[in-house]
Amino acid sequence: MSFNWNIVVKYWPRFWSGTLLTLKYAAIAIVIATVWGVLMGAVSYRKPRILGTIVRAYICFFRETPLLVQIYFLFYGVSRYVSVSAGVMGIVALVLNDGAFIAEIIRGGLQSIEIGQSEAAYALGFNKFQTMIYFLIPQAWKKVLDSVINMFSIIIKDTSMLMWITICELTYQCNQINNYSFNPITSYLVGGAIYLILFFAVQGARKLLSMKNNPKRAIEKRGESAA
Repeated sequence: MSFNWNIVVKYWPRFWSGTLLTLKYAAIAIVIATVWGVLMGAVSYRKPRILGTIVRAYICFFRETPLLVQIYFLFYGVSRYVSVSAGVMGIVALVLNDGAFIAEIIRGGLQSIEIGQSEAAYALGFNKFQTMIYFLIPQAWKKVLDSVINMFSIIIKDTSMLMWITICELTYQCNQINNYSFNPITSYLVGGAIYLILFFAVQGARKLLSMKNNPKRAIEKRGESAA
């Protein structure tokens, strides 16, 4: 058994539709998980008594348990009491899981900011909420941007887990193509190549943003390349 281009041509519409669905779920999950992660990271950093404990328990649970278990729990457990589609439950699972990781990244970024920044904001008359929104989060965001964008690549890969709740994303389509063609080398190699292209696209965007935020470093890199 070897790679067969005829299978790629024949089943390309399936590969393409799976890729588009993967991008759809990944894009929605990335936007919501980022907002959710920033919010949870800020709460975890401030450590309010009751809410802080709940948030830290949430972060611990979703970081230390498998994503597939969480998807099954939401799809087969929670959906028995809440009538929503598999797609919605899949996005909720991605947001809760990856949002927990983003929350820890944001918390780490906030902890890296000198306490004098907060004290200066308080001295200017800003309250804790305003200090967090206008001073701390923007500074932390610049520090952790690379790590957050790396999480976007992970979210794209995590969408492959949605095949287990009948979402026809890329991995699901690769599995179906293998069932039809009996050629796993072609089916999964093409799927892997598409995921790799998406990864490089995200990393390219990360480098562009990094250069934009740090133009001095970008000039230094160009000089090193020229040398």
